[in-house]
Amino acid sequence: MRRRELITILGGATIWPLLASAQQPARMPRVIHLAPVDIPSQTDATRRQLYDLGYVEGRNIRLEFRNAAGNADALPALAQELVQEGGVDVIIAISTPAALAAYKATQTIPIVAFTAVDPVTSGLANSLARPGRNVTGVAVFSEETTVKRVELMRDVVPRAVRLGTVTTKVTSGAQSLGAQSLTPVLETGRKLGFTVEAINVDDPADLAKALSPEVLAGFDALVFVPDVILNAHMAEVIKMVGLSNKPAIFPSPDWVANGGFMSYGPDFSDATRHLILQVDRVLKGAKPGDLPFERPTKFDLRINLRVAKALGIELPPTILARADEVVE
Repeated sequence: MRRRELITILGGATIWPLLASAQQPARMPRVIHLAPVDIPSQTDATRRQLYDLGYVEGRNIRLEFRNAAGNADALPALAQELVQEGGVDVIIAISTPAALAAYKATQTIPIVAFTAVDPVTSGLANSLARPGRNVTGVAVFSEETTVKRVELMRDVVPRAVRLGTVTTKVTSGAQSLGAQSLTPVLETGRKLGFTVEAINVDDPADLAKALSPEVLAGFDALVFVPDVILNAHMAEVIKMVGLSNKPAIFPSPDWVANGGFMSYGPDFSDATRHLILQVDRVLKGAKPGDLPFERPTKFDLRINLRVAKALGIELPPTILARADEVVE
């Protein structure tokens, strides 16, 4: 064999693996969205925010949604299962119970969490500024916000005595984490002259029973704290509260947009945007432990005047003046 032919053969043998490697498609990152229950508005917002950042499902990202069908107790097994599957690049955990389940299952896979409970107190982070573990995200907890809801309700219905606050296993279970959400309602309510009682919803299927007119007849007003299960059943909750003809204040603007009376709290659509920005940073190589937990900076007061009229409530001018949006 002539020298030129030998060089050609050897050269081809050397180049072929490189060409074959170049033709292999790049591996798409696999992102798992873990939640206690299916929340269409939240999953839609996740997809939309990822798309806005250039992530297209099936093209440059694998996005999978897993939920515990309303049973928060099933989250640990669900988290363990997805970790054992392997090949997971990021877990998006919606709610503190989901984040705790994911963190218990893995201390190596990055977790980006959306939590209404202080991640430091719950054991997810060393500090908000420097989490130091494999968890970061958006922390929407705020005792001040919960206190403000109770104060607003007192201003709106000054003669009310019996105040109810609705809880599920997300807000009342999971290692007593619900104390961070419920204690401010109980303490502030009592200071303002309310008799406060929790209304427990053990199963989303029992919402109609737990919030029936017969049950709510025992209350003068209602204060809701952030809860992903209640949020997933927003239409039913608003319907049942409406049937009882009781004033209620909710934790985010979308409740008023869907027919609720009043809301005070952060815009959860904006919070989701910040959550996905954290996911993007992690996918680009940032370590969750180096990324500070983000906090909402803008809180809105929204009022539905149509509902106020139906309830026979004349809102004080001072409350209307403070409102960021009034729905006619």
